[in-house]
Amino acid sequence: MFLFHREFRSLALVAGLAVPASLASQTPAERVARALDAMGGAAAVRGVSTVAADYHAVLYQLGQAESPQSPPRSSVVTGRVFTDWSAHRRVRVQDGRTAAGAPVRSRRVTAGGIGLLETDGRFAPDGVGPVAAAERAMRREPDRLLLTALAHPEALSAAGTTRWRGETLDAVGIAFGPDTLTLFFDRYTGLLTGVESLGDHPILGDGRTATWYTRWQEAGGGVRLPRQADVTLNGQAQEHWVFTAVTANAPLDETLFAIPDSIAARAPRGPATPPGITVTLAELAPGVWRAEGASHHSLVVEQERELVLIEAPLSPARVQAVLDTLRARFPGKPVGAVVNTHYHWDHAGGLRAVIVAGIPIVTHERNADFIHGVAAARKTVAPDALARRGRDALLREVTDSLVLGSGERRVVVYVLPTAHGEGMLAAFVPAGGIFFTSDVLPGNAASVAAGSREVMALARGHRLAVTRVAGGHGDVMPWADVERAAAR
Repeated sequence: MFLFHREFRSLALVAGLAVPASLASQTPAERVARALDAMGGAAAVRGVSTVAADYHAVLYQLGQAESPQSPPRSSVVTGRVFTDWSAHRRVRVQDGRTAAGAPVRSRRVTAGGIGLLETDGRFAPDGVGPVAAAERAMRREPDRLLLTALAHPEALSAAGTTRWRGETLDAVGIAFGPDTLTLFFDRYTGLLTGVESLGDHPILGDGRTATWYTRWQEAGGGVRLPRQADVTLNGQAQEHWVFTAVTANAPLDETLFAIPDSIAARAPRGPATPPGITVTLAELAPGVWRAEGASHHSLVVEQERELVLIEAPLSPARVQAVLDTLRARFPGKPVGAVVNTHYHWDHAGGLRAVIVAGIPIVTHERNADFIHGVAAARKTVAPDALARRGRDALLREVTDSLVLGSGERRVVVYVLPTAHGEGMLAAFVPAGGIFFTSDVLPGNAASVAAGSREVMALARGHRLAVTRVAGGHGDVMPWADVERAAAR
């Protein structure tokens, strides 16, 4: 049926048949009503009380590839999702694994403003953020979104047209409650084809997240639902979902949604608020500190006239907090250079704060264009000082090694050959024998034999007297742990 529809459309275009003017000039409310009609009618859609779906999906890890120009890595998941619209609750049971990780089975229940997360049989309250994300995903399901739009025509506005896969789509804006979205409708079928939101991103600037729905099929009760959803971020594939079975109005087992009292009593409740930024300077050796906090850390080296900061992770706000801490701790001594170990978004997310401050960035030559792109990223959702000032990055590119400063507190930056990615750098500080790397040794050398061998090969090749590894994640490790892991 789907193929016939596509063939009919192509024949119609070849024959020169035009879309009726009445469809091209529909009001936003009329487009919404037509989309619901194409799904089976507003009454039938409103009558859907439950949906059960089996799926498999590919989740692309944007910003985590071998290089900025490489295809993204991915993980594969399969599972089932049950939604009870009468009580506005959902449970997802899923099996997945990353390319290098072990299989993980998880079950996530969202009900009554709280959540349960079960991971390989271990139970814990779900966080406020994941619960908010699950509730947002439920609000934005195609049928729920259209019912909301139908009930609130005052929240709709005409948003022009767009081209997608060679076809013209009519756009409708909706601003209701916490959601401001653009809906895209197929002129021929009337169906909702895409939903787009605009947000702020530390690397991309304005981030356009779009979900595209295709392969609409009967799901029971005369209602059609999509069997495929593709999510893109600024046009890059982020998620690909295929629903192998979708059933509406099937009875659901009440035990699926049960959250034990012991979990419910400890479950945090919204609204979701960003955690406060804390920066702690942990001294590793005279003149050498690790700027710690949350999940990502940086290294600080005090030299005669300036400081060297290794790593600018997560976000401009995180890195600005580090710079403010250093300004208070070392008055009159500026940060003279920031070393970027690699381009991965979580380790480069704070570079805009470095760029606007005019601090030179030391990076692998492979990543130069990427960092210039970070500086030039368009930011209209949350304009920052860099967007207002328009400054490019000051780069010092590394092809083999680079020395910053002199004496025992010099920082020697090396290219680190590693399977984690191309364009990786590591840093060594003779004072205290401190070696810094991110991701290759994620704070536990015993579990990463391959990364330990890569780090040890670099240290031996350059005859470095390493005593400890203080990386971008996890604990500070004695060098003996790295040697033991590498020998396995």
